[in-house]
Amino acid sequence: MEHTEQKILKILTELTALKSRSGTSDENLASDYIYEYIKGLDYFREHEKDCNLVAIGEDPMGRHIPYGLIRGNSGNTVILTGHFDVVDEFDYGEARPLAFTIGEELESALRKNPMTEEQERDMNSGEWIWAKGAADMKGGLAIHMALMEEFSRKALAGQLEGSVLFMAVPDEESYSRGMRAAAGLLADIKEKNGLNYKLLINPEPTDLVDDNQIMFLGTVGKTMPVIMVQGISSHIGHCFDGFNPLSVLTAVYQQTNGSLVFADSYMDEATMPPTWLKMRDLKNVYDVSIPLRATGYFTVLSLTSGPGEILKKLTAICSHVAEEEVHKLEQTYAQYKKISKFETKSQLGLHPRVYSFNELRDELIQRDGNRFTEFYDNAYEEIAGEIASGCTNYPDGTIMLMEKVLDFAGFTDPVVVIAFAPPYYPAVNGNMVSGKEFFAKKAYDIVSGLSAEDGQQVSYQNFFMGISDNSYTAVTGDERGNCDFAEAAPLWGQAYNIDFDAVKKINVPAVIYGPIGKEYHKWSERVNKKSLLRTVPRVTRELIEQAWYFE
Repeated sequence: MEHTEQKILKILTELTALKSRSGTSDENLASDYIYEYIKGLDYFREHEKDCNLVAIGEDPMGRHIPYGLIRGNSGNTVILTGHFDVVDEFDYGEARPLAFTIGEELESALRKNPMTEEQERDMNSGEWIWAKGAADMKGGLAIHMALMEEFSRKALAGQLEGSVLFMAVPDEESYSRGMRAAAGLLADIKEKNGLNYKLLINPEPTDLVDDNQIMFLGTVGKTMPVIMVQGISSHIGHCFDGFNPLSVLTAVYQQTNGSLVFADSYMDEATMPPTWLKMRDLKNVYDVSIPLRATGYFTVLSLTSGPGEILKKLTAICSHVAEEEVHKLEQTYAQYKKISKFETKSQLGLHPRVYSFNELRDELIQRDGNRFTEFYDNAYEEIAGEIASGCTNYPDGTIMLMEKVLDFAGFTDPVVVIAFAPPYYPAVNGNMVSGKEFFAKKAYDIVSGLSAEDGQQVSYQNFFMGISDNSYTAVTGDERGNCDFAEAAPLWGQAYNIDFDAVKKINVPAVIYGPIGKEYHKWSERVNKKSLLRTVPRVTRELIEQAWYFE
């Protein structure tokens, strides 16, 4: 066991030193290191074809997925996976040059930062390893890589009862491009080798709640609705000739941001209500006219509700809000006519319409046929290229495409369009995988018992609320929901897609169980030494060996 502890610390130190910032080509530093480590294990010297470094297709960063399959005496297989990208270290202040360096030098520099009592206590205890990415999540990867060395020796001696597939991925902190690409790879490996995937272990760092380590049996879903409102532009000196889209958008904001209508629950767990991330008009210059359009997007987290249900709720809200804002304006105008002899219209005659993006697209195809199709294909290709080159992101690219479609439509009445922007994360629960129901709970029972032997109590939650790559390991909800997202997402296709057929073929219960960590994505990120070096490696090893026999 001492050798394993030393191996984990060595891997973690070397892997952390590689500044594999998310969304940059530096992620390749980590994938290359991991691949060289796996390829260097004794097992793969004899089975070279069972490990590889696979390029992600059409990736502007040229990123790769390293993997290795150790075949045991049966095809029953446990997948070990996790991401190697990390968020930036900008908040480290003067300690920033040392952010990726594990050891006393970094800790000494961090002591100069203002610390909470808990941070100071943890620093003085000597029980934590501090560094960017040490907890999220290179600590967990280091555990899995060290265990692969142990399994390598057992396999060569004919003593490995099942098989182990290790696969590390990039881009989890951004758009999960790595795991979305890995889905097809996992499905192919399963089919070509006749494997039976029993369990997937994702070693994301886990929290302490009331001194209990939390294990997650599922992962939350995330959908990002985009609302675009087109009003009627006019000079502010004739404002009743126009219709301000900001009135509708802000009213939609008021009825959705923080609204419990969208808080999804399962048993005694619930998602946070929606949070808006962006809201603005679409004027690019200053002038004294009412803006023609306004837009914004927000996140909706879900446990059981699919994109179709979210879209239905939003459509009802937008329809009600649009009618209400028109009614309010009509009432205001009726009062204004009493004090202005120049206003003579009997009513404003506004008739707002609300579309989902696919409804709008279908109407324009029916109206203009090939002319719209050709226009749309060209607009899509242009924006997909801007996303691929890094000139824009998925949410803003979605807005750009929606604007182009509304330009083409030429509507003169107020319009509200509801769409979805990538990235999309379906909710998945490891207890609900078809044919492998409650495998996740079996895994928890094993982890709980073994961890208690080391003095660490473990509790579970049905869903990890932090969003994770486990969304692409199985389909456990209504499959129609995934279609609902694709249909209402303007960028679905070449620019962004999820291979749901591959995900269904993987069909593996996935759990999150990694070392105890604190304050990820902050300068105070740290991972617990005992959990990292002793408890989690021992528990994970035995969990793998028992999971081969899950039925």
